[in-house]
Amino acid sequence: MRANTVEIGVRTDKFTDISVEKRTYRCDPYEVKDGRYVGHDGFVVPKDFSEFYQRFPNYVRQWVTSHVGRSASEQDVEDWTQELLIHLFRLPVKSVHREAGNDDIIQTFDPAKHYGANEARFRNYVNLCLMNKFRTMYSRRMKDALCRPNKLSIDGTLESDSSVTAEFCHSNSTQWRETARTHGRQAVERVLVQDFLHFVGKHDRRILSVVEALLKTETQTEAANALGLTENEFARIRRRLDKLRNCFLTGEPVPKRWRPYRRRLREDLHTNT
Repeated sequence: MRANTVEIGVRTDKFTDISVEKRTYRCDPYEVKDGRYVGHDGFVVPKDFSEFYQRFPNYVRQWVTSHVGRSASEQDVEDWTQELLIHLFRLPVKSVHREAGNDDIIQTFDPAKHYGANEARFRNYVNLCLMNKFRTMYSRRMKDALCRPNKLSIDGTLESDSSVTAEFCHSNSTQWRETARTHGRQAVERVLVQDFLHFVGKHDRRILSVVEALLKTETQTEAANALGLTENEFARIRRRLDKLRNCFLTGEPVPKRWRPYRRRLREDLHTNT
């Protein structure tokens, strides 16, 4: 405690700029010595955050511990302590106190506004600053569902009194069941398409390009144009593809592929005769 106090020979009051209304409150005398406020009890107010942290290194952590209770984990206490220290260390960029040349919260302490510069007045000011910031931090954290104390745990990965397993979610959530059913159906369809492509490539590899074109386009006309086929050619291949599909689904043997019909020319007929 001796490091926080100095001997004061003459105590002078510096309250000439206080309004009449504020003078109704009892103002403790203080003086300025070596650029620091000195209260009537001999307490020397730290000049800035660096001096405050050097003289009271565990002040913020002890304050957090006394306000969060025993339910908070060690990691939460450490996180809140570090965030509050950062709050005291640096003023916001748009703070009005920066116009007066202040860089941190400790420098903004004004004994004229807090009716003295003794240790109790200074500690009360620091506690008010910590409480205001802590309320903002706590309110922001409680808006996060994962940080609420009554949260449920999925498969027990989070600390809570209740644990929700995947079976519980499937049996009690209609949306979860429908989503799982949709994902399962899509997975089966993807496997079915791959098996069909393998089946087509095994029995008629030349039709495989038509299947791939149908998968990439939206209409049969676009698929035919992409392959450069006429409507008749594409219709013939489409009928062959339908037969392969039926054989794939029913397990029937695949019929032989017909050769394309070629119309005879009249010259060929006269030559043969």
